[in-house]
Amino acid sequence: MTTSNDIKEKCFESIQDLFKKYENNEYMLQRIHSHVVNYLPSVLDNELKNHEKRMNRNMYLTNEQQIFIQVFLNKNQYYYLPNNNCFYEYNGKNYFIIKDDDIIHKLLSSISKERILLQWKHKTKFNILKQIKERSLFSSIPETDTIQNVLNVLYPYIFTTKDQAKYFLTILGDNILKKNQNLIFLANSKIKKMLSEIDTISYFSIGFTNITNNFIIKYHENHSYDNCRLIKVNENSSIDLWKDTLIKNGLDLICVATHYSNRYENSDNYLNTKADEELKNYSYYLKNVPHQEIISKFCSKCFQTINNDSNTTKIEWKNVHFIWKQFISSLSLPNMIYSNTLKNLLKETFSYDELSDSFINITSKYLPIESDFIKFWGKTIVINESEEFSQNLEEELEIDELCMLFKNWVKQNNEEVLLSSGNISEENVVKILKHFFPNIEIIEDKYVLNISCTMWNKNKDIIKSLEFIKNEFKKNEFVALISFDDAYNYYVKFCNSKSYKFIISKRYFEKYLYSKINEHIVYEKFIETEWLIDN
Repeated sequence: MTTSNDIKEKCFESIQDLFKKYENNEYMLQRIHSHVVNYLPSVLDNELKNHEKRMNRNMYLTNEQQIFIQVFLNKNQYYYLPNNNCFYEYNGKNYFIIKDDDIIHKLLSSISKERILLQWKHKTKFNILKQIKERSLFSSIPETDTIQNVLNVLYPYIFTTKDQAKYFLTILGDNILKKNQNLIFLANSKIKKMLSEIDTISYFSIGFTNITNNFIIKYHENHSYDNCRLIKVNENSSIDLWKDTLIKNGLDLICVATHYSNRYENSDNYLNTKADEELKNYSYYLKNVPHQEIISKFCSKCFQTINNDSNTTKIEWKNVHFIWKQFISSLSLPNMIYSNTLKNLLKETFSYDELSDSFINITSKYLPIESDFIKFWGKTIVINESEEFSQNLEEELEIDELCMLFKNWVKQNNEEVLLSSGNISEENVVKILKHFFPNIEIIEDKYVLNISCTMWNKNKDIIKSLEFIKNEFKKNEFVALISFDDAYNYYVKFCNSKSYKFIISKRYFEKYLYSKINEHIVYEKFIETEWLIDN
């Protein structure tokens, strides 16, 4: 490496060589003197000024380029998959395959329109294409409209609840991302045609094959119960009725599936942290519940004993067997017990009369859930009607958040609740609210406005996360703007680090930012870096 002393010595040597060369030439000695004394200082001054101008210009263009790239990639959400060398675009509603030539054309048109980066258009093009190739399609975050459109494809046509549809999508995402490959998913034969269509869509849109190969229709004794999960499917579904809709939304479905897999880590974690208790228990049935316990649950849910010495109250075996079939059908469970084995197991619990082939002193029963949810609502939900609140951020809870809070409330309070308590669906919650609380404002059967829950202060969680988010961005001195997506990802990271039970939706997080730091928001979904030092 050349040092400053080396440079000096070479310069001195060069001048000495010139003096030596022209030591007998008075004219050339005068020219050397003139160049060194008169011209060289001004030339160097000009060189320095031009260098500083170029450096300042480069710094300015570098900053403008970074802002341009960040804004361009946010407004034009392009992604890439290396396995099939395909580019993708997301317009905020749908995903579709796009040619790289179309991306380049739009990019160069944008550069020409703004003109600032004309000198760097090829350099900017290279940097943007490089960044796009680093943005996997499977890392994209779909907007609410896209997610709801995909859920509407699956619910209620294939799955009877949105939770079931979300669970299925998370499984599909796991398969695409090569997670939980040891698991087997047992489903009704109704789903077979749909799985075939999804495999076809996957092959032509993302180049992946057999992403549904761990779904099976019939249980086999070679499958380990520990690795089996049950998939509940709408018995009345028909693939032929919505096949075209599935194909049309196929790429959207795949992207929502990988988003759910990324968001919830894997399908088992979705069951353990997000799914309602009914779906969780059902999916884990073969893993967690021995035959004896299934019989016990059947007895406790479907029958009630009566102290009656006359033995006049009884239910014939054929009716008990029918109730059993209805019981496992309602839970979409495979019939894992032969009828004679079932009968003998029931004899250990209930009295049995051989002559009439009946179980005596028992009746059937039905247990509702509405009263438990109303109790939960009365004890934990706060309705905000004050004028002060209406002028501030309108707090809200989503229907699936209410389901999640209700589930946790049941666990925390150890109530003497019904068998199905905590197993409430989003559809049931909407029906309960509309019937028992008609003054509550519900938007799109999804958002309940102007309410909060004593179990979860959503705004407080966001406030706690903001300092963490600021510190994370302060570590990167080259950040020009902060995207909402990056801020939300750090919010999720903060919540996970603190083991928070609940995580707000991206929609509400953005709503909070618009309300509280609107003065720092630019380009619709970016935060100025000045916010990092704003107290």
